Amino acid sequence: MHAIWQIESQVFGDAVYPDFFFRQAMDLWPELLLVAEREGQLLGYGLGGVGQHRTQGWLLSLAVLPQARGLGLAKAIIDSLEQALLAQGCLQVRLTVDPANPARRLYERLGYRELALEPAYFGPGEDRCLLEHQLVPSPSP
Repeated sequence: MHAIWQIESQVFGDAVYPDFFFRQAMDLWPELLLVAEREGQLLGYGLGGVGQHRTQGWLLSLAVLPQARGLGLAKAIIDSLEQALLAQGCLQVRLTVDPANPARRLYERLGYRELALEPAYFGPGEDRCLLEHQLVPSPSP
């Protein structure tokens, strides 16, 4: 848990989830807290959650250490989270992202579409884009 929080802090600075949040999230959604590691070193993580409407999942947080970017880890984490959310019965995944965050391009390449621009989502000056992606269940054999 501490290693995940350290990545969160390094990637997002002061605007981070508190450390206890990750422990509580793991209790709520253990199969939706995924990590990427190499040779025992944690390089990134993704955290999903199931929404109030059980068919709607959320990508709550995604972070990859700067030195590990460009290796496809973020895409791999998102793909795995989407499959885990689909297994939970989710048909859509939503996320919020700062309009200026370069990760938004990755989300759009993966099929996420903007639903709305939410001014002051986290407070004054904290605008966020609300994005959504439709999940497609694999056909049964």
